Amino acid sequence: MLAEHRHFILPGESRLHADVTVSPVGELEVNILEQNSHLSGEFDQLYFYSEGKKTELVCKSQQQKDDVQWHLPLSSADARELAKLIELAEEEYEILMRDL
Repeated sequence: MLAEHRHFILPGESRLHADVTVSPVGELEVNILEQNSHLSGEFDQLYFYSEGKKTELVCKSQQQKDDVQWHLPLSSADARELAKLIELAEEEYEILMRDL
């Protein structure tokens, strides 16, 4: 599997653009273009919290689950798409490891 790339417009008044990469090795990378900021996390650190039409993607510390490293607001549709990409990457990685 190759890395999957998506471009999302973040909800809110700022309308920031996020370039998201889902890596087949279990990592997510997010670049906020207007702020020149880079966020990353492993799949097992990521949590989706939905409220209405918005969903918050939260990356928590592996050592202390209450420690939030970063969070990113997404539309619910974008969050569903991202969650599906993560799920597919995990499945394909498991298949690859079994075949080895």
